[in-house]
Amino acid sequence: MKKKSEFSSKKVSEFGVKKRKKSVKNFEPKKNNDFFENQEIKQDLESFYNSEAKKYAETRKKFWHEEKVILDTITPLFENKDKVRVLEFGCGSGRFATLLNQNFPGKFDYVGIDLSDELLSYASTANPNLTFFQWDITKLIKKFDQESFDLIVWTSSFQHIPTNKERSFLMKNFYRLLDYDGMLLMTNWSLSKWFVKKHRKAVLKARFMSLIQFDRSKSRDIMVPWTDTKTGKVYERYYHFFSLKELQSLSDFAWLNTKLNVFVDQDTNFTYNERISRSSFLVATKTPIIN
Repeated sequence: MKKKSEFSSKKVSEFGVKKRKKSVKNFEPKKNNDFFENQEIKQDLESFYNSEAKKYAETRKKFWHEEKVILDTITPLFENKDKVRVLEFGCGSGRFATLLNQNFPGKFDYVGIDLSDELLSYASTANPNLTFFQWDITKLIKKFDQESFDLIVWTSSFQHIPTNKERSFLMKNFYRLLDYDGMLLMTNWSLSKWFVKKHRKAVLKARFMSLIQFDRSKSRDIMVPWTDTKTGKVYERYYHFFSLKELQSLSDFAWLNTKLNVFVDQDTNFTYNERISRSSFLVATKTPIIN
């Protein structure tokens, strides 16, 4: 397995992760395999986050509108267990990891996964006691043993998964990895009035593509531009903007018990009105019987 810096592989092996033979950058998807049909999207995202890591990491130090509701949601889990086993996908520069260290020191074991080496360097610097790995999430998830975690977290990163097949595959494996009464917590950007105004051209382009392809779901597949102010280079980042109905369907498909499926606005209030929101907020658990 490829490690970042001097991260301890022993911690990861405790979760049952097997050693990997290839790194992400050496991975070549099989031709005509539609499961990986948009693999170039991930490669573009990796290039973007590596190039813009410093700027991106700085933006993550600003106000985090979801922080309070995330903390309120996970606190009971930490109060009821001696130690919580945490897996974070798309951990980026380590904002959620820092939140754990600040609020639950010594109360958790943690593994963070991300595509970007450069973002992980910021995450590890801010949280030297935790374990981070650079890997493609979809290729890694089966390396973990069944019921290895109490909490699986995605904050503003599941939205980068480019195909419904991959999303469904990952959701099924979340159920497998969670221990009973374990929790999946996921946030994603919402297609809000604020976002549509800020990225009007990208939204209109996505809607046009959905019309010519006769696929309404494509209107929620949006390429968000980011211009490097130093070089003038424009990066295109893929985002899928989930409706609450879509998130519910994914949760049901994985046999998870949905506890909360709402939008969150700028003031951390729950709402079902996507236009006034900033992100979606999904909380689901693994229980023997779905209520």
